[in-house]
Amino acid sequence: MSEAKTEKQQKPKRRAGGYLFIPKDLQTNTILTWLRRSHAWTGFYGALFFFFLGLTGFYLNHRTALMHIEGGVTKEVASLSAPVDPGLITSEETLALWMQDAFDIDAEPSRGRRRAGGPVSFGGRAAEQAPSYTVTFRGPNAIITGEYELGANRVSVKRSNASLLKGLIDLHKVVGVNKLFILIMDTMAGAMMFMVMSGILLWTRLHGPRLAAVGILGAVAVAAMLALSGTWIGWAA
Repeated sequence: MSEAKTEKQQKPKRRAGGYLFIPKDLQTNTILTWLRRSHAWTGFYGALFFFFLGLTGFYLNHRTALMHIEGGVTKEVASLSAPVDPGLITSEETLALWMQDAFDIDAEPSRGRRRAGGPVSFGGRAAEQAPSYTVTFRGPNAIITGEYELGANRVSVKRSNASLLKGLIDLHKVVGVNKLFILIMDTMAGAMMFMVMSGILLWTRLHGPRLAAVGILGAVAVAAMLALSGTWIGWAA
């Protein structure tokens, strides 16, 4: 009788309550196993991207003058003054088409700019400034810029290559990529949101009391609001 009583006393008590936010009717072994496995496989699916997103996000967080950390560099590697028919280029669009054909660029330009011409003063004398056009093709690995002044017979073209870190940061910002990569990054965003939601559903029951979970989330929210309280900028029309 005493041995049975001792065994009963030593048996660990089962914690009361169920999984946070999961209805009791859904707390079956099948559903909970599916939720755990989905959480784990989602993390495995996005593990490589999550690592690089965290790494590049760290540098993006420190890209301003405040607590600045250098996040990769771009270096000019080539420049060229290419001959062109003076009547061929008349706009940013025609400059972009000429560059795509002349340098086998299969991407679309990321930026085009026109500087209007007009009368200017040079050394106290009136002169006429011709319009000029600038077109930039940008990818994670390189930037190609073409500049042309209307009526000239030359186009100034420059190429700058990005370091590996700079290229990864531009991939984080989805700069100069195709539609397929954008869709892949959409799946990564969905994977992170699913992991957050499934992690919250599973965390309390597996790792600690609900009060601790609420306290941690509350502390993070309060700290974030305090940090933003002095820097929030309002917009007035």
